[in-house]
Amino acid sequence: EISECLVGSEMCIRDRNKVGIITYHSAYNYGSVLQAYATQVAVKKLGFDAEIINYRMREQKKIYALYRNGFGLKILLKDLMQIPIQGKRIQRIKKFESFINKKLFITKECSTPKEVQTIWEKYSIIISGSDQIWNKHSLEMEHNDINFMSPYLLKEYSGKKISYGSSIANMSDQELEMILLEIKKFDAISMREVESAKRMTKLLNREITAVVDPTFLLNKNEWINNMGLGEKKDKDKYILYYSLGGIKPLRENTTVLRKIANKKNLKIKVITPFAYLKLNDEMIEMHPDVGPEEFLELIYNANMIVTDSYHGTILAVNLNKEVYSLCENFGSEFRKTDILKRIGLDDRIIYDINSLHNEFKKIDYSRINSILESLRNDSYSYLKKALID
Repeated sequence: EISECLVGSEMCIRDRNKVGIITYHSAYNYGSVLQAYATQVAVKKLGFDAEIINYRMREQKKIYALYRNGFGLKILLKDLMQIPIQGKRIQRIKKFESFINKKLFITKECSTPKEVQTIWEKYSIIISGSDQIWNKHSLEMEHNDINFMSPYLLKEYSGKKISYGSSIANMSDQELEMILLEIKKFDAISMREVESAKRMTKLLNREITAVVDPTFLLNKNEWINNMGLGEKKDKDKYILYYSLGGIKPLRENTTVLRKIANKKNLKIKVITPFAYLKLNDEMIEMHPDVGPEEFLELIYNANMIVTDSYHGTILAVNLNKEVYSLCENFGSEFRKTDILKRIGLDDRIIYDINSLHNEFKKIDYSRINSILESLRNDSYSYLKKALID
């Protein structure tokens, strides 16, 4: 079924079955690309033709560059300390690009809001989200002009506007005022965090739904089948440490993990995209070249996962692993605590790496999966209703 629309003075043809998705799909960040992939799969499962609008801001490319110039000396020095593993970091980038181009259905590349506007009117519906696309303090937007957020707000798009799990993270009400006018124009709005949904309900004077992150829209078996995950028969038994922190937490946390690994007769595999220390020895392996699929494989085969990452936490939960989510007591940590409390895993929030010396009960995943299934069904219901009504 097709319909017509007018863009400027030109006529465009809209396919009613074609849905555009706009999100952070091309950051060299495991969570970003995997949530974009999951959104695309979920929309297809509902019977629509999904395509990701390939909006890649220059600022995003700069912040994920090998050497981040223009963000201060401290950040550049951190990157220069990774010179010994430059080749492996380049491999990692190539793996991300391969995933983006092979696993995602994407449009031609756009780098400015104007370029996005030239292609988006062919869709009868656009889904904005998930991820921190409405957060001025996301890596992409912190140093960027607010106007570059306008495609994520679907500003001047004339078709049906749906938000799925968009995250405002720790934006203040005052900052939200800058974007509220555009958000009000959405036909259906949902937030990724319960607290954000409550805030937006008050600010917009309209009931806003809380949905799960798109990575939860695929269950454990779907991730295993879609990504070809398999258990390695001769595999090492290991703790996976995945952190977005710098060198100091890497040094401190691996010191504690080494003691735990010794006690449990495990190795430690480390993924820290923003930090490098020469830790490779018999017990600790650094993995600076891991792509999105290998990342999931490492989670899937780990005996235990310790992470300070939101997506690291929830992907480990979805794959039913023994996971511990490191949280600092401030900032946007509520993104992790919000979902862990919702599914009854608040005891896996740890504020100090040393609390890992305590004995934790094994996670009862039959109970957790039952809660997740209910949340997943609710989120699919929201998405289906938003797309069809």
